[in-house]
Amino acid sequence: MDPHLFLDRDGTLIREENYLRDPDLVVLENGAVDGLLRFAAIGYRLVVVSNQSGVGRGLITEEDVIAVNCRVRQLLAQQRVSISSWHHCSHRPDQGCNCRKPGRGLFEEAAKLHPVDWERSLMVGDKPSDVQAGLSLGMASALITTGYGGKHIEWAQQHGIPIVHSLDDMADQFI
Repeated sequence: MDPHLFLDRDGTLIREENYLRDPDLVVLENGAVDGLLRFAAIGYRLVVVSNQSGVGRGLITEEDVIAVNCRVRQLLAQQRVSISSWHHCSHRPDQGCNCRKPGRGLFEEAAKLHPVDWERSLMVGDKPSDVQAGLSLGMASALITTGYGGKHIEWAQQHGIPIVHSLDDMADQFI
């Protein structure tokens, strides 16, 4: 079993663009590549788990999500970073599915591909639902201040959640 670094996509790995549909607008967050390379170098599998409710709301399509993911993959590959697997939930928040974070569905889907050492794995995202998902699976989890994370710093402090400013900062704190 391998340790995994589970990553939210929008606002964590790439800059937040509300309901991103255009791959040309993809910009990697500062510190993303350096942090991911550091985690990969010590044996972490990198896995993206992303809520994409814009699909369920009719604002973007599954094809848009795939196109954006492909662009992210391309940008990362240019920097020698490889994501082991990509998982997203297309449901609206009111649909009550298990795959939408903080539900466990996306993580369980990933674990079917590669066995996860949950105790050594980590979750990082810019919303409480990201952090709560990781914690519910017994992982150390952090709130990143990029994306919407800046709006949730007080919440993280109240709950004793580590706060990081980039994926490189995440590596500084957890490696």
